[in-house]
Amino acid sequence: MENFYEKIERYILGELEEGDLTDFENALKTDTELAQSVARHRAMMQRLEALRLRKKVASALEFEPKKPFLLGKKRLPGLLALLIVLLAAAFYFFGKPTVKPSIKSENLPQDTLVTPAVRPPAEVPVPIAEKPKEPSVEKPQLIALARAFHEPPAQTFVRDAAQQAGDPAPKTSLEKAAESFTDQKFRLAANLLGDENLVVQDEEARYIRAHARFMIEQFAGAASDFDALINSFQFKYEARWNFLLCQIALGKTKKAKALLVEMVAEDDFPFRAKALELSKRLAAF
Repeated sequence: MENFYEKIERYILGELEEGDLTDFENALKTDTELAQSVARHRAMMQRLEALRLRKKVASALEFEPKKPFLLGKKRLPGLLALLIVLLAAAFYFFGKPTVKPSIKSENLPQDTLVTPAVRPPAEVPVPIAEKPKEPSVEKPQLIALARAFHEPPAQTFVRDAAQQAGDPAPKTSLEKAAESFTDQKFRLAANLLGDENLVVQDEEARYIRAHARFMIEQFAGAASDFDALINSFQFKYEARWNFLLCQIALGKTKKAKALLVEMVAEDDFPFRAKALELSKRLAAF
């Protein structure tokens, strides 16, 4: 009967028959002790094989020491003569002074031109200039469309925001800005109301600044001001409408169309008729 360890060794060496191999592998899956024995036996066989190889290499490196080379009496005169010839040749060739050849122009033919070797300059890659982006044709048209539907502040509101001419008290920033807006000095009006703390505390100041920014085509800043006034009781409808126009001027037509749909759906929206007309005009973009 086959020994247990012999069967393990035959399995490791791949010598088991097909039927025995299948049974052995199935046993390995369920028998933990058998699997451990196989692992230990494989490790032992690997160590033995390594030891065998080391011994084989060591034996191959062993060799008998060669006998020292001895000169016979007959060979010595010939070797001495050869050595003398070699020394004489060495003195002759290596003892001669070396002279560097020089080339003089007067000794050369007239049609001979001696030029030093010149390394060609390295090629410098020329950067390819980017093609300038063409300005969008739609942008000016969208700005013109937004301006055409702009809802400016009422004249009475701006006039009331400015101080009366005979009032001796110093004018506030809001009053100066309102006067500048009336005189169509929109950039000055926007600059006079540049203090954020002022417009946060005073909705009228923010409303005038929003329109001044719109008139000087600072549409992003105007949109920010109008957006802050959308929940205002006094300016909520005008703020919503002019915020929409800022989106058109900024080229955000998709967002503007969505806002128009909401405005048209509100029957009581004050600018509903304008929203319907603007929807038709904006459909071309």
